[in-house]
This record gives sequence, structure tokens and C-alpha cells, in this order.
Amino acid sequence: MLLFRCQFSSGLKLFFTALILVMISLLGACGYTPLYDQRASTGHSVNKQLELIQIEPIQDRIGHLLHNNLLMRINPRGEPANPLYTLHVILEENSTNLGVKKSAVVTRGNLRVSATFTLSKITDVNAIIKTDILTTATVTSISSYDIPQAQYTALTALKDAQTRAIKEISDNIRTRLGIYFHQSLN
Repeated sequence: MLLFRCQFSSGLKLFFTALILVMISLLGACGYTPLYDQRASTGHSVNKQLELIQIEPIQDRIGHLLHNNLLMRINPRGEPANPLYTLHVILEENSTNLGVKKSAVVTRGNLRVSATFTLSKITDVNAIIKTDILTTATVTSISSYDIPQAQYTALTALKDAQTRAIKEISDNIRTRLGIYFHQSLN
């Protein structure tokens, strides 16, 4: 019986290894292409298109955090000299209390941050700059945080929740813009 288990185990390993190799070889045949491929045949990669986006200023402290995160993810080399696109973002933030003790003291909260962004193409017609809207979407992030009794630590926890939410939103915006450019280039 033990001998049968060893043979079955090695045969099963061989089968799964072969299955994985077949699946990897079929992955290229299904039309899969990397989103941020640097070897685009047209010469216009998604990263090059992302670098041509000018990010408009966003209001409030949390908007400033989002603006900086987007700059780091979309334009790591700085603002483009001749932008082809503009990105306009409107933020909405609200907080809800979740954990309430019997003494009516709040101990846990959720921070919900929504960002509605619009990507527009800049066109210059007879020295008049005009923008045409290409895509609009909304991304949302919910971050939970503790609300301790000390005011300073409660404020620090809220700011940390804002930072986490903004990082997630900037990643989602970059991904959605990358998908838009990937689809429009192909």
C-alpha cells in the first residue's frame, strides 16, 4: 500500500507539472498582453501615454495627498512640458462611526473616500485650447481606523486612514487610465 502511494504521488506531481506547462503555453495564445508593456509595436506604450497627462490641482489636504500620489504613479519624471491630456479629480470624503460602547463612546470608524476623475484630451484649434472628454469614472476606498480617547492619537489614526485610502485610489486611477490607453492603442 505504501509503495502505491509513492508511485501515485510522483505520477500526480508529473501530471500537475505537465498541466502547468500546458496552461502557460496556452496563455500567450489567448491574446494576453501585459498592460504596461514597454515593447509596444506601435511605438506608443501605455506608460508613454500616462506621462503625457497633466494633473490639475485638487482641493483640500487630502486632495493634495492624492495629487502627489498620482504624480508619483503617473508622471514619475515630473509634469509634462507639452501635455496631451488633463486629469480632473473631484474628491468626496465622509466618516461613519461603527464601534460604540455602552457608554456611547465611539471606538471604531470607517472613512469612505470617493474620487470622480475625468480624462480629457487637449486640442489646439486656431490658437484656442479646447478639451474633449475621453473617459470619466468613480473609484471608492473604505478604510477602517480606531478612535482612541486621546485626541492626538484619534487625529493620527484618521490621517493614516486617509493616507491608506488615497494610496488605494491613486493605484485604481492609474490602473483604469492604463486600461483605457491599452484599449485605445489596440
